[in-house]
Amino acid sequence: MIKFTDEMKERLGSAFREKKVCMLGTASKEGVPNISFRGSLFVFDDDHLATWERSLQSSVDNLEENQNVVILYVDFANRLGWRFYGQAAVHKSGETRQRIMERTIKDELDKDPERKGYGVLIRVDKVRRFSGDEIVQER
Repeated sequence: MIKFTDEMKERLGSAFREKKVCMLGTASKEGVPNISFRGSLFVFDDDHLATWERSLQSSVDNLEENQNVVILYVDFANRLGWRFYGQAAVHKSGETRQRIMERTIKDELDKDPERKGYGVLIRVDKVRRFSGDEIVQER
């Protein structure tokens, strides 16, 4: 079962402000990888993460072809972090997109003044420490 800890919620929600690393790893259907920084990542509910996708580039193409993702959060100064593995869904319109947009940090939305971006909802299936193979939680 996945249930984000209070520490995960706080750290992910403040990563941009605290200058901590959050990255989203995707792959095309052919397996070509892509990685991108995520300033807007946050805990959506007990077993989902969410982010605002404003670049509308290769990450969206990859997510539409291959929903498998990994998110890396690292606080190097404190040697703490996690890898979140799961399945992503792109929400180009509708209630889920709206709810993600409403909870996205202002700094990220300010870079998308016309709100052309998409909401990305990630169902997390496994959480591992950022270093080593220790599984913290698993569905």
